Amino acid sequence: MDILKQTLNKNIPKWRKEHQQLLAQNADKTVSKITLAQLFKGLRGVNAIHCDTSFVDPDKGLFIRNIPLLDLIKCSAEEIFFLLCTGERPTKEANQELQNTLQSRSNVPQYVWNVLDSLPQDTHPMTMLSIAVLAMRRESVFDKRYMNGIQREEHWEATLEDALTLLGRLPVLAAGIYRRYIIHEPMPAPRQDLGFSDNFAYLLGVGKYSGTFGEFIRQFVIVHSDHEGANASVLTSRIVNSSLSDLFYCLSGAMNCLAGPLHGLANQESVKFSFRILEEFMGVPTDDDLEAYVWETLQSGKVIPGFGHAVLRNQDPRYQAMYNLANQICADDQLFAIAEKLSRIVPPLLIKQGKAKNPYPNIDGISGTLLYYFGVRDLRFY
Repeated sequence: MDILKQTLNKNIPKWRKEHQQLLAQNADKTVSKITLAQLFKGLRGVNAIHCDTSFVDPDKGLFIRNIPLLDLIKCSAEEIFFLLCTGERPTKEANQELQNTLQSRSNVPQYVWNVLDSLPQDTHPMTMLSIAVLAMRRESVFDKRYMNGIQREEHWEATLEDALTLLGRLPVLAAGIYRRYIIHEPMPAPRQDLGFSDNFAYLLGVGKYSGTFGEFIRQFVIVHSDHEGANASVLTSRIVNSSLSDLFYCLSGAMNCLAGPLHGLANQESVKFSFRILEEFMGVPTDDDLEAYVWETLQSGKVIPGFGHAVLRNQDPRYQAMYNLANQICADDQLFAIAEKLSRIVPPLLIKQGKAKNPYPNIDGISGTLLYYFGVRDLRFY
């Protein structure tokens, strides 16, 4: 962690100076105007958050620290976290140091499992994850230091401590919820020779597909790592943090927002839609039959899950990355065959309907398909 902290120590004073200059020179400048429709419909299109870690170009897709997402698709989770924090790519030494730090913090205290054990058996996995994170708040370094009179300029150091603890434990917690409470199997201890993504894949224990499953999880983490700082769950965490609530409060709040049907259920709905198609046609339909089915669905006032984006007006590179992987490993799978057909058939129909600003498939149109293919079959876990 020393290299990460040293890099932040070097950059944060510079960023503070840049922000101060920006405000001094542009304090009265209007950033965004808001219409009544935007006010009543979730502030879509309103510039209200400053975010320098990532942005979505309407035509080119997601950029992380000004780097196109697909240029980062071979990175590790640790590399992406270092890049997001510092704006710099880590050296091999810095990356290994961060991996070691997260491994050293991967032990989930027994009291957390005791809390989860006490919940009703039908408790939703997202509820469990949120409660587990909130239960660990008693260990917040930020809270302890704040109560002892920490200086404002040192807030980031205490916050980083909490972030690293959470990142070390989250793969273990999430995998433990799946193994212990969904499929009711024992879970092994995290391996000290594996990084963030590989450990999560290992702990989930998805049998014979472990090799390609690990690659899928690594890419899955990359494409979901950051998204402009203003989607509903991230914005929730930032609002919670604006009152100086620590990261445990913030992350629990973000998860509660993500659990909503209009946010975190999109990939589940895509899988369910594909299964309805399989049931309707007793297998994979022809292009003509699927086109008729989709058009009838649209004409009935329903949406096609896994399509569209609030900002993008072109192909989603996140979808492209996951699609390319799926095409390599499960081209003959029925769910993937439907996802592939939908990616070709739906956009022209959405354009014909005339309502969608972006008719192309998004990440949720393929991620659930891959999870199901690998054997993660309880959609609530998605």
